[in-house]
Amino acid sequence: MSTPRIACIALIGRNSRLPLKSNGDSDFGLLYSIDEELAAYGWLTNTGVKIVVVVDVGSGGGLGVKDGELKGVFRALQTAYIKLVCNPFFELGAGGLVTSRRFVEEVARIGEAWAPGSAVAGGGGGGVA
Repeated sequence: MSTPRIACIALIGRNSRLPLKSNGDSDFGLLYSIDEELAAYGWLTNTGVKIVVVVDVGSGGGLGVKDGELKGVFRALQTAYIKLVCNPFFELGAGGLVTSRRFVEEVARIGEAWAPGSAVAGGGGGGVA
């Protein structure tokens, strides 16, 4: 059995449909189990931007991710995004895509650094690319 790892990270703009929040927590936990190997987890920022992290739990019927294990990842991603959009020179690319090389590298670093039970230091990037 292999160790769970992050397979994909997505930031979804606030103009798409918002879920109903009832408990006041940004962490939506498990959104969808794609198959026995992939699970999608979600986070909603105060501004309505949604962050989705897909975790590859590995073959062999892995146990997935415990509640709260991805909170550090979501906080680091949100911090990196805040630094990006607070940059006065930041502009979205064509089709609403983020084209900042530093931001993309920071997101990749956060995704690669995570392991179950580990803390993720976050939000260092986001400057002008």
